[in-house]
Amino acid sequence: RARIIDANTEAVCEFLRSQTDVVKHIFYPKYTTPHHYDKCRVPGAGFGGLFSMTFHDMRVSKAFFDALPCPKGPSLGTNFTLASPYAILAHYLELDWVSGYGVEPGLVRVSVGMENREVIMRWLETALKAAREVA
Repeated sequence: RARIIDANTEAVCEFLRSQTDVVKHIFYPKYTTPHHYDKCRVPGAGFGGLFSMTFHDMRVSKAFFDALPCPKGPSLGTNFTLASPYAILAHYLELDWVSGYGVEPGLVRVSVGMENREVIMRWLETALKAAREVA
């Protein structure tokens, strides 16, 4: 289970990092803090199934999230992919405060599951297409 989720997530993040016309930043341990993550991860394990992403504009973020055809919700660690508008969901009444720490209101958090990788990639293509239409 962990190997499949790790591999799916790494592939998804690699793909999304190349979509710079829509995606502003990918927050994933492999790219942001690998030296810290390496100190606590199990030898041979991947970087986990969770990542967050930001966009160049709030309209683009909303379009991406709304068009992403996976289940939506705040839970993590399920066998299926979930996405949530993390900053809005977790900090709705304190968006100014979290933005002071670099958390953008349009941040989307994704917990990648065990679906066939091609299915997840098609979902992302669908969401990116919608995002590009409003960009």
